[in-house]
Amino acid sequence: MNIPFQRGSVLIVSMLMLLVLTIIGITAMGTSTLEEKMAGNSRDQNLAFQAAEAGLRDAEAYVESMASAAAFNGSVAGLYNTTTALAPNIYSDSTWAGSASRAYSGSTITGVKTKPQYIVEFISTAGKTNPELETCYGCSTGEGQVTNVRITARGTGGTDNATVLLQEYYGKRF
Repeated sequence: MNIPFQRGSVLIVSMLMLLVLTIIGITAMGTSTLEEKMAGNSRDQNLAFQAAEAGLRDAEAYVESMASAAAFNGSVAGLYNTTTALAPNIYSDSTWAGSASRAYSGSTITGVKTKPQYIVEFISTAGKTNPELETCYGCSTGEGQVTNVRITARGTGGTDNATVLLQEYYGKRF
């Protein structure tokens, strides 16, 4: 003897199972898409960091090539003297888009959209008033007092949306 309401129950149960599997599949697809975006953004941020590092090294080489600290008078793009005038706002995009900064002089960095840029600010010449600044780790050898500068470098990744600012203090004996 067949009971009439059991004839369609297999169809209803299989449709519910199919609905549950569809929801699980859509959720898994959305999760993998999100993870792919996160990995891409992480790579972009890493490229920006590496570009900013390259900008710091380029700025160090530029400071080492300088003959004297007299160039920190504001007449050369990207070189500023904090004792006489403030450097431009490093958080403003216009600072890095205009002639207020110096461009990376090395070859093109693979995967980076825009070349790194940097600003070098004269901080002080160490002497008897600042004896703690006379210690110069990794700075150039030579005679004379240590001239301390602050280097700010900006790097971008594969897009200009990922930006990294790095700063370091650097010393040189002129």
